[in-house]
Amino acid sequence: MEQIGYGEHIADTVKNMPYEAAIQTEDIAEQLAGAFALPYEKAKTLTNVKLKRMADKGEIQRLQKGVYCQVKQTVFGKATPSTDQVMKKALTEQNGEKIGYESGAFLLNKLGLTTLIPRDMEITTNRHTAKLPDECHIKLKKPVVTVTNDNWKYLQFIDLAIELKGSHIDAERPKLLLARHAKRQELDILTLIFTARRNYPTKVILPLIDLLMEVNDELTSG
Repeated sequence: MEQIGYGEHIADTVKNMPYEAAIQTEDIAEQLAGAFALPYEKAKTLTNVKLKRMADKGEIQRLQKGVYCQVKQTVFGKATPSTDQVMKKALTEQNGEKIGYESGAFLLNKLGLTTLIPRDMEITTNRHTAKLPDECHIKLKKPVVTVTNDNWKYLQFIDLAIELKGSHIDAERPKLLLARHAKRQELDILTLIFTARRNYPTKVILPLIDLLMEVNDELTSG
């Protein structure tokens, strides 16, 4: 009966996950271990077996080792979320904690700073050594420091500021777009500077301060 209980718990957890969420063995195993007071390794073994069975039955789809995605029935047959969206989720969040963020030319385009559309989505992530599915259009970048819930927004903005130099920027008022982004993210300027001083080369600090002053001017004048 216990084994059935484990399987039902795993299946229920998977079914309650959002459509585009990455179904990761590690996450499901941790939840199973917590729910049944199991050693993690045993929970991981049980999870691996159950997820494989669900994939074999077509209830979920395997993207790569330890990562699956949802499958749903439509009038056109079975459908799955895009591999890029699922892997983006797996590379930026784990167990509700931030482990990565969008960066590079992809972020510049998303914020409207450039009209150039890159072929690949860049993700700066703690899982920068992860092996991605062949059909995945994601480029991985190693963060300067471990990404956390507390620092990811600041690391992302600093990386964005660095990326501006030498990039094709065709927005009419790029500083205004940066100011709006900083406001949406509720960034604190002193925290930005302290984060840069702790984790980035000295040559980054002064240009960043100059940029922050211009961004602040745009923000206050707007």
